[in-house]
Amino acid sequence: MNRADRQDLRALRDKYERMLSLRTAHERARRDVSFVEPDPRPEMARLAAEYPGSLREIDRLPLDVIAARIAALSAAERRPLDAEPWMIAQATFHRFARAALATKRWLAGRKAITPALRSAFTRATAGLPHGADARLFASELEAIASPPRGRLMDVVHARVARTLDVTPAEARRLVFDAAPPRARR
Repeated sequence: MNRADRQDLRALRDKYERMLSLRTAHERARRDVSFVEPDPRPEMARLAAEYPGSLREIDRLPLDVIAARIAALSAAERRPLDAEPWMIAQATFHRFARAALATKRWLAGRKAITPALRSAFTRATAGLPHGADARLFASELEAIASPPRGRLMDVVHARVARTLDVTPAEARRLVFDAAPPRARR
């Protein structure tokens, strides 16, 4: 996946629109004591499940950057071939992160990966959430079971890097530290 399609871009725009809504409600509650902020936890949990890593973004991105990303993604939806590298990296990251998390849940703490367990996993992917993507990790079950430095997202960033033909550091930068998108018309 070295490009994004309209569905990927729409999903990313949805993520940022939801983040903007949560942040706007929170900011309003801070400024206006008569406004009662709805409990954000259920929506934040849904956001984190659909877009792993999004809670990190919601805490650190300024509102104007979130709004700029929404505008950039809207423009890219109309012309997917113009999708920016950060958009492609994020779509790829979320896809692989959901798959890695589904794989980790399926492993249920098992650390010893045998050929029989690998075969059972491959068969089980048909019934897993994000199973088709989880199947991509069948050859990396050891890394999912015991990730380097104990961090599953290191495995995900390495997979994103291989897919996009960049270094893991560049993949991480594209996903989380990309500069605000340039304005588009």
